[in-house]
Amino acid sequence: MDILVVQHVEADPVGILGRYLEVNGAWLHTWLVPQRSTPPQGHYDGLIVLGGPMNACEDENFPHLARVTELIREFHSQGKPVLGICLGAQLIARAFGGRVYQNEIPELGFTPLFPVAESAEPWIQDYLPGMPMMQWHFDTFDLPAGAKLLLTNEICTNQAFRLGSHTYALQFHPEVTPDIVMNWIAFKTDWIEAHYPHLFEQLQEQLVMHWVQSAQFTEKLANAWYAQVVASAQTVSLLRQS
Repeated sequence: MDILVVQHVEADPVGILGRYLEVNGAWLHTWLVPQRSTPPQGHYDGLIVLGGPMNACEDENFPHLARVTELIREFHSQGKPVLGICLGAQLIARAFGGRVYQNEIPELGFTPLFPVAESAEPWIQDYLPGMPMMQWHFDTFDLPAGAKLLLTNEICTNQAFRLGSHTYALQFHPEVTPDIVMNWIAFKTDWIEAHYPHLFEQLQEQLVMHWVQSAQFTEKLANAWYAQVVASAQTVSLLRQS
């Protein structure tokens, strides 16, 4: 199965999520936006939209965001699985009418998440309430009409949602590795320096405590999402033959 991956910045690659997908048999085709202004041409069975430091509605400075929003709607309308992470989740919300705006409190580092209710999602069924996942965001979003909230916490209500049966949005970062997280320190601003003066040390400690469990969750997520990609592609193939 061929997966289109939208990577907005070099510092936020598909990481360990991509490794698990490749183990399942996925072929990942990355649109690294700083290197090209348009996505690579080809047939794709699924779409992953990664994170980035820009605002989801900042089209004037980042014109590719409008094209990514179109891609999200195209894949969704075709019944092809879509997975959005952080900025990618905000773009999914935007694509279907959800408002994206600054959250009252930023989330930087591992924070606990909680399932909203019993869910049929196989990657959430065994989720331990309060298990921390990596966060790095200042913005949040309103749920689009018809979306089902899956994960939440007290700092940022909308942590994960499903729209339809094949489109998923995650505000947190399941794709990270320790190297990716530590590289993000380069994005520190004066505000972060003032309000999170010990962020580097805190992230080092949190990675030791939480990353292995986070990676185990990401493996379940990758397996379940890729199974949807395969099933969706098989359905499309059968419809073409009929």
